[in-house]
Amino acid sequence: MNHRNRSVCFLLLFLALGAHLLERSLGGLGLAWAGLVLQFLIGPQLQYLWARRSHQPIQAEFINMLIDSVGFGLWTAMLGFPLALTLLLPIGASFNLTAFRGVRGLGEAVLATGAGVLLGLLLQDPTWMPQASALATGLSVLVLHVFVALVALSAHDRSVRLQLARQQLRTSEQALQQQLEQNQRLHAQLEDQAHRDPLTGLFNRRYLVETMDRALAQSVQQGQPLSLLLLDLDHFKQVNDTWGHQTGDEVLRAVAARLVAQVRTGDTVCRYGGEEFLVLLPGMPHAQAEERARHCCAELGQQPIPAGDLQLAMTWSIGVASHPLHGDSAQAIIAAADRALYAAKHQGRNRVAMMPAHA
Repeated sequence: MNHRNRSVCFLLLFLALGAHLLERSLGGLGLAWAGLVLQFLIGPQLQYLWARRSHQPIQAEFINMLIDSVGFGLWTAMLGFPLALTLLLPIGASFNLTAFRGVRGLGEAVLATGAGVLLGLLLQDPTWMPQASALATGLSVLVLHVFVALVALSAHDRSVRLQLARQQLRTSEQALQQQLEQNQRLHAQLEDQAHRDPLTGLFNRRYLVETMDRALAQSVQQGQPLSLLLLDLDHFKQVNDTWGHQTGDEVLRAVAARLVAQVRTGDTVCRYGGEEFLVLLPGMPHAQAEERARHCCAELGQQPIPAGDLQLAMTWSIGVASHPLHGDSAQAIIAAADRALYAAKHQGRNRVAMMPAHA
């Protein structure tokens, strides 16, 4: 029960109990009024200050509510159990402690109120005076209505604050999710950039090393062949020496684009070295890979490469190797393709070559 609610309700209780005191002739009336002022006017302020300054404010508030419950029982007995107050005061005591501590709090409220009733019966002779004036009864009913209304308003305020907190939490979660998604996109971009050749946009040699073992293991597991083409641009050094490195870069970008256009979706095209490229062909047998290599060789020889205002005639030398014909490891298959490429260049370039099985 917060300070505002306690102060308002206790002020109204002071008026209701005061009306009962005025109705009856009670021994030690002055002492009764002093007790009334102490508990219902001064008490809430002292309780608030104590709870605020306490190192354990929740425990202090629990003790405050126990004190209130004892006082409620005391006043109920001393006033002769007027019906309205006999209903009102225990309700207030049990409601507060139940809201504060659950079923345990309800039991503590009953015990504390009962202790107050016993104390009241000990302080004066037991009396039974359930009747009360219309004013006292009306004030008691008003206190009950105000108490319920204040509790409802407090619950509404907490509900609004909780809803705002949940909305802020959802907003924070959405922002965090967006940030995580952005981080994942950036991570994917960085990882992709680490696997890409900056000039041609093809996969680089690092990616090939990470991918080929995996592709070979999958081919072995599925009982499928795997082939690769190792391609080298013939006389590329003359392009750089004659037309400059910028023209050479344009040539590399153009032939890379042609290679990508000539492969299947599942194939992998890498820039293997300066003017060397490697095409990984999962599931493709050796004869089909050889046919693909000859097609690439013929296509490049028949269609010049545009480089600025130039149309440069370029040719491929291509080495072909396959699993399982040329080995069971990535290193062995690449080595066979490299030897085949060397043979193609030695035989006059602009051609396709392959090594004998397990050569």
